[in-house]
Parts: sequence; structure tokens; C-alpha cells
Amino acid sequence: MLNQVSVLVVEDQPFIALDLALAVGDVGGNAVGPAASCKEALAFLATGIVDAAILDVNLVDGDSSAVMEVLVGLNVPFIVHTAVDLPSGLAARFSDLVVRIKPCPAASLVAQLELLLAEHALARAVSRPPDSRV
Repeated sequence: MLNQVSVLVVEDQPFIALDLALAVGDVGGNAVGPAASCKEALAFLATGIVDAAILDVNLVDGDSSAVMEVLVGLNVPFIVHTAVDLPSGLAARFSDLVVRIKPCPAASLVAQLELLLAEHALARAVSRPPDSRV
């Protein structure tokens, strides 16, 4: 379960975007968007209410590398959902991305996002300094 986690859906195909948003809601998450462009996605990210994301690579206004940069900078976990292989330039800049090739069932993407969020939470817990209170 996503337990009210806010998931930004960045997808320019309306039916896929709706399917992803519904799948997020089905497991208790809150779909943010969907955003069909980098500009829209960056506006949602500026609100600060995004805990995770699922994003397509090719959007109506270009590739989503600017969105990926912001997500990485904010330490927000995300999955790339694309119809084509990740361009080599993006693959080199973002070497540890989780990439799923379309068509991929929305429920499967959301389940993988749940795992990614759990790994992310564990990594943050391990990297925190020990509590100094007695």
C-alpha cells in the first residue's frame, strides 16, 4: 500500500496517464497530475507535494531529463516508463534508473514503485545519524 504517498504521474498519453493515476489510487496513493509536459511536471514539483513519480521520457515539449534532474536533486524516487529504450545520454547521466518499457501494466509499475519507496526509506533510515537523546 502507498498509504497516502503523493505520486507524480508524468505521461502525455491520456489513457496511459489515467490508468497510472487510477492504479496509484487503487493502492492508497494520491496521484498528482497527470502532467503531459515537462513544464507541467516541474510546476507540480515546485509545490513540494511529491513523494515519488512515474514518468515517460518523451513528452509533448521534449524529453523529461529536466524533470529527472529535479527529482534526483530532491531525492524523490521515480520509475521511468517509456515506449523506447532510454537514450544513451540519459542512461549515462542517470545510471541507476528503474526503467520499464511500455506496454507495462499500471498495477505492475505501481507495485515496483512501492518496492522502490521501501528501499528508499530503508536507505534514508540507515544513513541517518544515531539519535543522541538518552
